[in-house]
Amino acid sequence: MSPLETMMKTAEVNIQSAEAIDHLERLAAQLEAHAFQVRLTARTGLYPRLRVINPMAPAVTEDVLAANAADGEWWFWLSWAGRIGHASDIVTAAERIASVLHVIRR
Repeated sequence: MSPLETMMKTAEVNIQSAEAIDHLERLAAQLEAHAFQVRLTARTGLYPRLRVINPMAPAVTEDVLAANAADGEWWFWLSWAGRIGHASDIVTAAERIASVLHVIRR
């Protein structure tokens, strides 16, 4: 790969990461409004991810990723490759994440 191709590929990855972070930040705000704790991480070479924590049971967590599909549409995904919902529908995505992290008290 030429230096120019490498630079272009790096720029594309940075743009994708920035867009993923934007989607995850919007989701984080929605989840915080529902009392979940969230932590956004964006390590070099890895997809940005949102750690979502149930504050009533801190051991109950899930990592959420935002990625675009082959058709260019952005989706939220659970860390185990479960598709949550379209990135444009933050409310539904937050509800689905809440249902995954819900703990029934006895």
